[in-house]
Amino acid sequence: MTPLRIQRIMMSIILIAGLLLDLNGVEWGKYLIWFVALMSLFAGITGFCPSDVILKRITGKQTMCG
Repeated sequence: MTPLRIQRIMMSIILIAGLLLDLNGVEWGKYLIWFVALMSLFAGITGFCPSDVILKRITGKQTMCG
């Protein structure tokens, strides 16, 4: 599995978990959603994403972006 696919799966799991927590009244569930949104924005602006670096090292594969 490529690092990009792993990253997308992780992002969707975190977003779903945050949404479910928020809908069930857990206050910090919305912070998970904000975290993913802000990190995606940061990665888009700077071209650097920490999860890309980590997943590239774990899998030994290159990401599609770099």
